[in-house]
Amino acid sequence: MSLRKRVWIAVACASVGSLMLGLLGCLGALALLLPDSPKHAREYLSQVQVDPAYRRVGVGGQGNCNCNLEYIYVGPSRIEPRQVFSGPALTLQPTDGSFAVWDRLLEGEGASEASGQCRVVVYRYQRDREPHDEWNLTELPADERALVASGRLAVLSLYASCERDYG
Repeated sequence: MSLRKRVWIAVACASVGSLMLGLLGCLGALALLLPDSPKHAREYLSQVQVDPAYRRVGVGGQGNCNCNLEYIYVGPSRIEPRQVFSGPALTLQPTDGSFAVWDRLLEGEGASEASGQCRVVVYRYQRDREPHDEWNLTELPADERALVASGRLAVLSLYASCERDYG
């Protein structure tokens, strides 16, 4: 191969490499400008106290706006859902309705200095619905899934959407 071709190939490779490096740099800068998560919803949910009989089994939410968050819990169905969660300025009122396989039980607001004002909703998984895999329930052991189906265990979703995550 001639020297001229080798030089041309080296220049072409260097140009493509520089272009790729520049593109990666732009994408990295753009990623820094975009919100990394629903920070304020995460802050609020981290301050919510959950009845010790319940344990977190999944995380959901965020959606296209990356502005909301939900934590999914499993625990005994005999506990009134209103008594499972407490948090800063949390007020929950009974409500009804459903979303896919979730019944909306409680809705209200919560707020803290770090999170700002948040809309909070408690949903309960409809025990007779399938498939479990769509709602982060496949990680539950088979015996717990059977207890959910029988009604002895309840699956609750604590959803938060905070004003500051929209700006």
